[in-house]
Amino acid sequence: MSEAATTRRWAVLRRETGRALGAAIIALAVAFLIILFSSKTPLQAFATLTTAPITKVRTVGLWIDDVAKLTVAGLAYSLVFQARQFALGVQGQVYVGALAASYIALSPLGQTWCAIPLGIVCAMAGGALWGFLPGIAKARLGANEIVSSLMLNYVAIELANYLIRVDLTTPNSRLLSTAPFPSTAVFPALIPNTRIDIGLIFALTSVVAVWFALYRTSWGLKLRLVGHNSRFAQYAGIKEAFIIVSAMAASGALGGLLGAMFVEGRSFGKLAVSFEGNLAFEGLLIAIVARNRPLAVPVAALFYGYLRQGAQLMSIRTDVPSEIIVIVTAVIILLVASSYSVKPLAMLAAIRRSSRPARTHAEAVK
Repeated sequence: MSEAATTRRWAVLRRETGRALGAAIIALAVAFLIILFSSKTPLQAFATLTTAPITKVRTVGLWIDDVAKLTVAGLAYSLVFQARQFALGVQGQVYVGALAASYIALSPLGQTWCAIPLGIVCAMAGGALWGFLPGIAKARLGANEIVSSLMLNYVAIELANYLIRVDLTTPNSRLLSTAPFPSTAVFPALIPNTRIDIGLIFALTSVVAVWFALYRTSWGLKLRLVGHNSRFAQYAGIKEAFIIVSAMAASGALGGLLGAMFVEGRSFGKLAVSFEGNLAFEGLLIAIVARNRPLAVPVAALFYGYLRQGAQLMSIRTDVPSEIIVIVTAVIILLVASSYSVKPLAMLAAIRRSSRPARTHAEAVK
């Protein structure tokens, strides 16, 4: 890599880091103002929002568990967005993957050593299939990927809820969840007595795999070229339909993996109605903030997951609802997605100039 290219990359990194940090500071300032006028104990509420996730080992575990899941969700959206295909089907792929992993866990295979690896493979295959459907509809029929993927989300969610109530619960049970999975089908913990399990390893592995696929393979080069200029890609002989379908299927495989991480993770260990709590859709926010860059996704997930847990703990311990995180996220996205930029040196120079006393005309002539 040339020195000029390295310099450009560092310049981009500094600029994007400044944008993200500036956006976070402004968003937190907005949150503080809202808390100040809506809470009887604003200082306590804001302190809970900003410090509660790291006060105990248990809350740190909740935070890191969210980060792992948000990372995979963000990668799933980023991968398909790189091809300029605005498919929003990750949520449905999560449910299909969770269903596949649950059927493995609740079968005789769930009692064996292959429960976890087989559950993950089946979950990723199910998610890939659910991503393939809107992809092939887009490539062959010209169907709008936003509409088809969103409709498939509803199909997957309702199918999962139906099977939980009808096929996967015990007889005469009114519980809206399956029986707990056997221990052989639940992820082992990386840190005892926390929810930090091997799902974190799967998330980090996914980051490396997506980065390598996008920037170190010919498939990734073709995918990015299709996303950047599809007409030029066609002139170059790239099969755009294959790239679109494969990108959506690969994104679906990540969604299926996330489904397995939910139901086989230590936070659940079973399949329940509406189990993902809209977290899968929040991966869209991670992808936007990270600007679809795989290596930036876990950083964005780390920050957003912290605010997400802080908001939930704030709603439990104070009189401020957790919806405050929606406002914070909206401000961050508006700033990051716009042409907003942070130039601290220029701002400092402007402040210094404004603080100097204005010179009179006579002084200027002298």
